[in-house]
Amino acid sequence: MSGAARARAETMESHPLTYPGGPRDGDAAPIDRVVALFSGAASAGPAAEAEADDWSASLTAVRGVAARVRGLQASARESVREAQHSVRAAETARRAAEDRARHAESLLRAALERAEQAEAQARAAAERAERAEAERTEARGWLRRMHECMVNEFGALSEAADQP
Repeated sequence: MSGAARARAETMESHPLTYPGGPRDGDAAPIDRVVALFSGAASAGPAAEAEADDWSASLTAVRGVAARVRGLQASARESVREAQHSVRAAETARRAAEDRARHAESLLRAALERAEQAEAQARAAAERAERAEAERTEARGWLRRMHECMVNEFGALSEAADQP
């Protein structure tokens, strides 16, 4: 084995490129081959030498990974667009809710002002009614005194006119 091949084999033994399930019985996955190509490491054994010459499989693996990356990028862009749309919709809804709240507050203030005015008018009307009742009571008392006065003053005249 040449010095370069031995170095690659030692690198592979110290840093194996495998999936979480462990090595695949000497059959490296396409992604492992691609990573090994770019990291400078090669698989050990005769299968590795045969696979090292299998450039089309490596290119296919690179194309597959690139396609998956492009798909993930497109999915990420779509997710970002959807998130931005959701944020804009939420912002619009928030502004609309704030506008409705401000409008409701102004309606409430106007209603409170009208209620205070109505309350003031009711108090004024009650005061006027009390004054009118007091004036009526005073007028009745005055009329009673006037009647008594007339009866007392003119009662003797009517008795004298009734007698011949």
